[in-house]
Amino acid sequence: MLLRDGQWVETDAKLLVPGDVVRIKMGDRIPADLRIIKMNSVSLKIEEAPLTGESVSVEKTAKPMLGEAPMLQD
Repeated sequence: MLLRDGQWVETDAKLLVPGDVVRIKMGDRIPADLRIIKMNSVSLKIEEAPLTGESVSVEKTAKPMLGEAPMLQD
């Protein structure tokens, strides 16, 4: 789900732009480049095998990024 004009709407991930706010739930396929700002669950694990080849799910957090890198890959 994507927040656009104050409404939650379904949209194709190809239409997302930097700064968009999305809401995900268990089982959703998510775009590769998201920054977590709030979690409503105890933990979040993402299956990254299609992107990275990792064989196990990777735990994600909503902790602030350290340093001044605007993007994790910077």
